[in-house]
Amino acid sequence: MTDKVIAGTKIPCRVCRTLDVGDFSLLHQLTWFNMAVHSNAEYAKDTWFKERSLAGPVIFAVADGLVHHADNIAELLAQDGYEIYAYLGVDQMKITSPVLFGDTLRAEAEVVDLRPTKQSKKFLFVYKNRIYNQRDQLVIGYQTTMMVTKKN
Repeated sequence: MTDKVIAGTKIPCRVCRTLDVGDFSLLHQLTWFNMAVHSNAEYAKDTWFKERSLAGPVIFAVADGLVHHADNIAELLAQDGYEIYAYLGVDQMKITSPVLFGDTLRAEAEVVDLRPTKQSKKFLFVYKNRIYNQRDQLVIGYQTTMMVTKKN
């Protein structure tokens, strides 16, 4: 036991991602977020951002993908003998900056809590996530809760 999963532990997020026009089109088509502000360049010229922007729920999907890339959460938990049982939910989500064509996103994550449940060998694992663009502006922040189990 290494006691790596304690409040304040930084979770390594190893990948950044630049989102281009193809990413926007594909992500919006897959998620059905095809509102004019996201899919119509002429319409978007008259919006606050002056161009198409990535839809909020899609920002979350990309952000969570960056946080969980390469099973880094699972690796951290495994160091202390835990494994992921279920993704339970997200709290305190706030989108604070738009994501536009060419933005490069990077993730930062940190352990908030690991606490037992009423069921033996099951724990709640809570961690906060922050995603920034290439200008170091916070794009989205949120807190994730997972149920994890203690391996024998």
